[in-house]
Amino acid sequence: MPDSNSHEYNEQHYRSLFTHNPDAVFTLTPAGEFVQINQAGCDLIQAKEEEILGQHYEMLVVTEDLERTRRYFEATLTGKHQRYEIRIENMRGEILQLDILNIPIIVNGQITGVHGQARDRTRERQTEARLRILERSVEASSSGITIADAGKSGFPLVYVNPAFERMTGYKTEDMIGWNCRVLQGPDTSPAAIASIRAGLADMREVHTSLLNYRKDGSSFWNDLYIAPVRDASDEVTHFIGIQTDITDRIRQQEVLTFQASHDSLTGLPNRIYLESHLQGICHLARARQLAIHALFIDLDGFKPINDSLGHAFGDEILAQTARRLDAVLPADSTLVRFGGDEFVAILPAPAERQSINRIADLILEQFSQPFLNEDVEITLSAAIGIATASDALDNSMLLIQQSDMAMYEAKKLGGNNWQWFNQTLDRRVQHEVALRQQLQQALATNQFELFYQPLFNNDLAIAGVEALIRWNHPDRGYISPAEYIPLAERTGQILPISEWVMQEAFSRAAELAEIGVTSISINLSPLQFHRHNLIERLARLNDQYRLAPGQLCVEITENVFLNDPKDVIRQLREIRSLGIEVAIDDFGTGFSSLSYMRDMPVNKIKIDRTFVNGITSNDRDAAITRGTLSMATELGMSVVAEGVETEEQFRLLQQFGCTAYQGFWYSRALPLADLRTFSRALDPAPAE
Repeated sequence: MPDSNSHEYNEQHYRSLFTHNPDAVFTLTPAGEFVQINQAGCDLIQAKEEEILGQHYEMLVVTEDLERTRRYFEATLTGKHQRYEIRIENMRGEILQLDILNIPIIVNGQITGVHGQARDRTRERQTEARLRILERSVEASSSGITIADAGKSGFPLVYVNPAFERMTGYKTEDMIGWNCRVLQGPDTSPAAIASIRAGLADMREVHTSLLNYRKDGSSFWNDLYIAPVRDASDEVTHFIGIQTDITDRIRQQEVLTFQASHDSLTGLPNRIYLESHLQGICHLARARQLAIHALFIDLDGFKPINDSLGHAFGDEILAQTARRLDAVLPADSTLVRFGGDEFVAILPAPAERQSINRIADLILEQFSQPFLNEDVEITLSAAIGIATASDALDNSMLLIQQSDMAMYEAKKLGGNNWQWFNQTLDRRVQHEVALRQQLQQALATNQFELFYQPLFNNDLAIAGVEALIRWNHPDRGYISPAEYIPLAERTGQILPISEWVMQEAFSRAAELAEIGVTSISINLSPLQFHRHNLIERLARLNDQYRLAPGQLCVEITENVFLNDPKDVIRQLREIRSLGIEVAIDDFGTGFSSLSYMRDMPVNKIKIDRTFVNGITSNDRDAAITRGTLSMATELGMSVVAEGVETEEQFRLLQQFGCTAYQGFWYSRALPLADLRTFSRALDPAPAE
């Protein structure tokens, strides 16, 4: 081992410090050229030693730092060491931030060069820059930001930003060493607090909204996000909290929620509120061992008020109605404007009916006094349906449906009364609901058929047919039209059904003509006259199938004239202009007005079977029938007697001057194949 004082020892000692130094170590000539550089320096510059030696240090320095670097280098040559930072660009094009130490090399009192040491500060400076940006961002943030020490009990705060101070009124000195529990108050949600505590205990993220309190006691809604901060060992050292004042947003949401769930006219809860809260109301009633009662209240005759006095007038009457109802209902009831002129009252009360009946009577009494608006007095009444439930309901809105059904029963009895829901009503309504669905299926799967009932003349020959719809149900067989046609009229399904009948009748007209049937009648629903495409549809079918004038006859009932008779007459004239005849069916049983009879563009009158049935035994029926025949003749109309079931009726009608008939005595309605057989049987045998 060399002597520690020997030249060899000193040489190895110096070499060790130079070669194995983790920092870049280099030697420059007074001119600034590299004469030595260790491996760490080569790695920093990303070049081999032979590529660097003899090169000037300025080849590495970025342009912006050249002048400053020269000053430090020249100062070193005066004998003073220099420490500074510069940026260089290595051979890979990477910009590095270096901490440089320059030391003059002095030999025999002369400066022979510069010894340099460079330490890479790039990552450190980048981190510091990011931290400065982060600090400025945190300071400038509009959100309140807090940092808590996760290693201490209670997680005390070590930092709060200015936005937190502005948001809460608490200064930094108020909060350092404390935690944010000071922001909690009497109305802060226990569930939100529990969520925060559980997240902190589990060292995980938490996001919740809660009501907090400022230093002055005022409240604000806080959207709080807490995240753990982990060190290199994945240990949680701190928690950072981000707090946003969302009070305005919450209040706006509350306003929107109120508007969505309340009626703007009356201020009452609306149907949406009822659907979302009824289950809870039922639960509370059961907890008090009370039944829940629903009263469905519908005003009688309200539509004419809107039509004649205007919607603004009607709105005021509805607002007055709401105030009257609210004044007489029990304090624990819920009154809802269900829609239009319908209100629903939900009452928790004992299951016995007597007290509910008294409340229903009290409600009806509110309509005994006239309503006054703009010096105009009007009188209204109401119909009330009542349903009750004492047990849990799988579907609480079923209670409302039941009270609605009962209300319609009250309407049928003339209004101004109340009716309780019962199981008989339920079965009927359920049957109608099922039947309505089955009607849709029947339309979709072509379950309908047309039967044809012959009309006959005095010679007992076929004078035409009436097309009658038949429903061949896959399970029940043929269903009587009396069961489903009235329902279809109420639900509007009569429109697609009638459309199918029109299409089918037009398409069969040619086949009927082949067997000698030159006229086919179809029934139109009153609803079809209130749709704008009836004439257009008839014209299109007429053009498509090229029916001869008089080959098709449409039958209407007198009730079609109840609404806007002038428009109905206009449409009938347009139908006549297409070469289609018009007949009034069931004449004498509906709306009869001789003035309209005078103006109606009608070809034919069909006397209702109720009169025909009595002509042989009831002089009044006989007189009405004779009078109708006489009037029709004077007006240039033909007459068909419906419901002819005996030869005696036929002979008497002949005496009255009737020329066309329809009834079971001659033939029931037949499928097309049976009608062919029937018509052939009527043909005389060919001559020999």
